[in-house]
Amino acid sequence: MKKLMMLMLASFTALASVPVCYDGYCQYHGKVSRIYVNSVNLILLYFDTAMDPGEGSTASMSLTTGAAAAVKMSDNPEFAKLFYSTALAAQACQRNVQIQMRGTISGYMKIDRIWLSE
Repeated sequence: MKKLMMLMLASFTALASVPVCYDGYCQYHGKVSRIYVNSVNLILLYFDTAMDPGEGSTASMSLTTGAAAAVKMSDNPEFAKLFYSTALAAQACQRNVQIQMRGTISGYMKIDRIWLSE
């Protein structure tokens, strides 16, 4: 029984997703752990598993956190609405999203596109 429990825990850990950075951008494919909106027009999408903020240097990003990425609503209000509704739908249905991030906002990776996986 103990071995079965360890195998199950290892399987769930293997399913956790962490963002990966390449030359010029970072990409995340996984669940929306949490989504947050605040009064200064920032939407934060939290990842299954945080990445080391130092990994952002691969994409020329200076990050203070690797736990979430951001959309600034006032930069592109229409995209922000579409992004939020897509991320919220993914979270509600437990479906994966794929997002790409270029640049930074307040130390977070800046989201510039989202896909909703089947």
